[in-house]
Amino acid sequence: MNPLFPDQSPAVFSWAGWYNRHRLKIYPALVFLIYSIWAAYMTHSGSWGLFRDYWPATLTMVLGSFVAGATAEGGGAVAYPVFTKVLYIASQDARTFSLMIQSFGMGMASVFILTRKIRILPKVIIWVSLGGVFGQVLGTYWLVIPNPYPKVLFTFVTTTFGCALFLSTYILKWRPLPGLPGWGPGYRLFFMALGIFGGVFAAQVGSGIDVITFMVLTLAFGVDEKVSTPSTVIIMALNSWVGFFLHGVVSKDVGQMWNYWLVAVEVVIIGAPLGAYLTSMARRHTVINFILALISLELITTLLLVPFRSQAEIIVTLSAVTVFATAFWLMLRYRSRLKMEAVPA
Repeated sequence: MNPLFPDQSPAVFSWAGWYNRHRLKIYPALVFLIYSIWAAYMTHSGSWGLFRDYWPATLTMVLGSFVAGATAEGGGAVAYPVFTKVLYIASQDARTFSLMIQSFGMGMASVFILTRKIRILPKVIIWVSLGGVFGQVLGTYWLVIPNPYPKVLFTFVTTTFGCALFLSTYILKWRPLPGLPGWGPGYRLFFMALGIFGGVFAAQVGSGIDVITFMVLTLAFGVDEKVSTPSTVIIMALNSWVGFFLHGVVSKDVGQMWNYWLVAVEVVIIGAPLGAYLTSMARRHTVINFILALISLELITTLLLVPFRSQAEIIVTLSAVTVFATAFWLMLRYRSRLKMEAVPA
């Protein structure tokens, strides 16, 4: 019996009961709240004129936000190459913007995923995200990769993954699994280490922990892309919050990216959840083909717009591709040995 309302059942006032009754209202309520605060700030600060100078960010995030919710690549996979290759914005600023905008875009997509009860892998999200906190800190302050290696490595690593994804889907034609094939103590350490590695990478280019987790889930464990994708969306949202906090509160080096963020945030809180919704409704092969198309576009633009000026850049790139290609081959070998039926994680 509830002491405050003795005539009512305690279940009526439980958080679970409230959530189940109102979960579909949470996302639209948050959209209304964010738009209200954003519009009030833009009016009070006289910032509406920013659209004249920073409209490319708004246009970029129309596609970027959709990609953020629909795939494991994150909005930074669009924002980072456009900002660095087309708008000639410094890579560290493009990285910071990616983390800032994903905090809201992929954050709202995560709310949509959770309130619509789209299938995810909670244990993977928890342990990768814990590792991602350490990785983001390490990559921001200690393990900083010099330019132009972050954007080049990102392109060729994802390209190698695209080849492996194409091989497993269309050549080997392996059946996808609805979850991880079991869960043991070793998985916690493995996914936490994966999160540290991915967090370091995300600290350089604004995304990466999602892509790396997606690679492992898809290639090594054979998890269905329609399950691994929303899981990695939530992982990238959480990691972006950490990165946004480090740059906005600790380092305070957001600078001009604040203006870019102001003209794009109103787009991403709609576009990213829309991408998540369409992915949940689409056929598995449609999702895969969309991911492969984005990887191909990323490769083409890098080859056309990023010059390889030194032999060292070529050697580092080829070495990284070789290492990751070997890792992907080992993942496929491991997957081929999995005999048991999947047990949801």
